Amino acid sequence: MTKQVSPLIIGAIALAAWTSAAAADKACEPLQEFVESVAPGETRELKFHVIVGGNFRDRDEKAYGARRCDFGGHEPGKAMCQYFMEHSSIESPGYNAKFVIACLSPKTRFAPGTWLYTISFATKVGTETRGSRVDVVLSEDKEIGGVSLSIKTTGY
Repeated sequence: MTKQVSPLIIGAIALAAWTSAAAADKACEPLQEFVESVAPGETRELKFHVIVGGNFRDRDEKAYGARRCDFGGHEPGKAMCQYFMEHSSIESPGYNAKFVIACLSPKTRFAPGTWLYTISFATKVGTETRGSRVDVVLSEDKEIGGVSLSIKTTGY
C-alpha cells in the first residue's frame, strides 16, 4: 500500500519555506540599503559592538551585557544600527556576522552549530561597473572591550 502526501501538507511546507525566505530578505533590507548608498570612490563603515558579562570600559554603569552601534553619521547606516540594536545577539556575536555574510552572499552557508569568534570576509555587491566592495570583520575590541562587527563598504 502506498501512502499519498496530501496537497494541503505540500502547500503548507512550501508556504513556510517561502515565508521564511521572505522574512530573511526583509531582514537584509537595511544592510542592502546601507551598501547601495555608498557612492563610487566613497567609503563608509558601520561598527556594531557587543559585550556579555559586563559593560564597555568607557561606561560606569553595571550591566550583564550591552550593545552599541556607530554608523559614522551616514544616515542609511542608521537603519542597520537600529536593526542590530533590536535583533542582534549579545551572547553569540558570530551569529551577527553570519547574518551579515548570508545577506551579502546568499549562497554562502555555515553548517549548523558553527561558531565564529573572528572572521574577515570580503565580497563585491552589484555589477562589474557599479557596486561596492564590502569588508566584514568580526574581532575582539581591545579598546572598549567586547566584540566588534565592522561592515566597511567602498563604492566603485
